[in-house]
Amino acid sequence: MINSILHIFSNFALRVLLYILVCVYVMWVGVVVEPDTGSYVALSLITPPGYGTFLFVFRKIFGEENYFPIIVGIQLVIGFGACIYLIKTIAKFFELDKRLVVLLDVILLAPIVIPEFLTVNRIVTQGLAYPFFLVITALLIRYLFTKSKNTLVFLLISIFLILLIRTQFFFVIPILLIILVYEWYQTRNFKQYALVILILLSMPFFISLSQKTFNYVVQGKYINISSTGLQIMIMPFFVADQEDYQLYEDVQTQEYYKKMYAIAYDRRLLDDFYVPLNDNVFHHFDYNFVNISFGVFSKEGRQFLMPSDPNSHEALIANDKMLVSMWLPLVLDNFWKCLDLFYKNVAHAFGGFYMIWLSLLVLIGSLYIWNSYKDKLALFAFICMLLTFSNILLICIVQHSIPRYLIYHEWMLPVLFILLLNNFIKSKQKNSVLDS
Repeated sequence: MINSILHIFSNFALRVLLYILVCVYVMWVGVVVEPDTGSYVALSLITPPGYGTFLFVFRKIFGEENYFPIIVGIQLVIGFGACIYLIKTIAKFFELDKRLVVLLDVILLAPIVIPEFLTVNRIVTQGLAYPFFLVITALLIRYLFTKSKNTLVFLLISIFLILLIRTQFFFVIPILLIILVYEWYQTRNFKQYALVILILLSMPFFISLSQKTFNYVVQGKYINISSTGLQIMIMPFFVADQEDYQLYEDVQTQEYYKKMYAIAYDRRLLDDFYVPLNDNVFHHFDYNFVNISFGVFSKEGRQFLMPSDPNSHEALIANDKMLVSMWLPLVLDNFWKCLDLFYKNVAHAFGGFYMIWLSLLVLIGSLYIWNSYKDKLALFAFICMLLTFSNILLICIVQHSIPRYLIYHEWMLPVLFILLLNNFIKSKQKNSVLDS
């Protein structure tokens, strides 16, 4: 009995020490301001309203000079709370061995201290988006195994809020939709799920409406752009040809394309300039993504369309509309080259060809095990892998697969491994009891 109490206390003390060390590290690093920070502070048209509003509230409370350190402290508290909540949820539903809890702490706290991420110290959306997604995962686990209506309501609210912070999280909606449609199919009770499915399907509309309303109140522009054109045009433009201006009938669009292509070509940003023997076309695309999106389309595009005032909201809106209108014809004309680059983008996001197949193996294997034995861990693994694939595929359509877009799912495979180890420990303990 005494040994058991001491063991529990030592695990608790180790966890407390870990959180203290993370806290000290965050305080030592201090505030990290990113190039994107200014857009959130200014409540820019191209950013979702959630994080900018979060900054605005605390700027009004604590003042212009003092609020960034306060933001870091608040993000730290929220991050700790989200990690603890998810770990408590996992421990409850998977009967986690207490000796393994600290390993989950290490995995979930890692993005806070890894220099590449520093989710708490950086004044960008990750400070809220990462802990919000951990909470969503915990709510999803609770709903999967309890079917609680209250949990589902909290889950829907959390998804709506995280989409106001970062629209990347549209990748969650198809997965929850799959779960709800499957439950409707199993129960044949359409009335029970119809409203929830309708809310989920209409969520993109309500998010767009919220962003338009916010932009109208703050900037006087009833529009939702969020850099849509800048994001979707990079991949087809990167692999496009000089004569592709002929795809467009509008003279201004043709001249815009010619101008942007000439600038990108002169700066050696396109796929014509990667070195096949020593380079990979994806690495050239990845390295030059920002140079094309910001350096060419954003700066030069606005200058071309509105030379008298390229920094105005009107120039921003006109540039986005131009890029969106150009996207589909360029994709269709360069479809196979886009598909090849998309695959390389996906492979990079997963960590290579073999990691894609490992992830597919976990996805298919967990589905088979859950379907055959109704194993809780298998169901959770299947949902985790669906979320992983959904996030990566969405990101790789519109962005280059850099780590800050991938931190939201990268903890899942290590956590699944720990839960598999937990099953092994429980099985061994059960066999020991039977043998005695």
